[in-house]
Amino acid sequence: MFMHSVPNALTIYRIVMSPVIIWLLLAFNGFTFHLIALLLFLTASLSDLFDGMIARKYEVVSEFGKFMDPLADKILVNGMFITLNVLEIVPIWVTGIVILRDLAVTVLRWYMINNGESMETSKFAKWKTTFQYISMYVGLVYILLNDWPATQALAHFIEEWSVSHIIFISTGIITAATGFHYFWVNRDIFQKEA
Repeated sequence: MFMHSVPNALTIYRIVMSPVIIWLLLAFNGFTFHLIALLLFLTASLSDLFDGMIARKYEVVSEFGKFMDPLADKILVNGMFITLNVLEIVPIWVTGIVILRDLAVTVLRWYMINNGESMETSKFAKWKTTFQYISMYVGLVYILLNDWPATQALAHFIEEWSVSHIIFISTGIITAATGFHYFWVNRDIFQKEA
């Protein structure tokens, strides 16, 4: 019985931690605060992994989980990309693609549900998630490297050689591509309406 409540508890944890992480990044300067933000983000991102694993293993599926789990993901990911954009780490166009893609796919999902259809999941969605999390971790590590005088030279090296920008650009492209792919694999719904 206890394990049945764990996935939902992890989902709630992710929602609660999202504004705390953002607050630590935006309201405070210094290595310690930003390290705490990184560690909290690590636990929040792992909660996304573990709530799915536990739900599948114990076959725990609830209406709350089906609705709140993807919402928790969007709150965390979109909130982090907006924060990293405000801190001038992630380009605004990448943040825009992440938000617009989530919005478009959510609208498509609700449209299909309202028309009695089930959405076919994009096989490339995992790539999108992987690159987005890599980008968020790179952004957070870059902040820490700049906070600590001993590692600022490494941060400048990363910036000079555009290592982080290559990752961010790749994330933007893959995120946009998976969004288009969702509409392509589910295009039959529009043909029926026509």
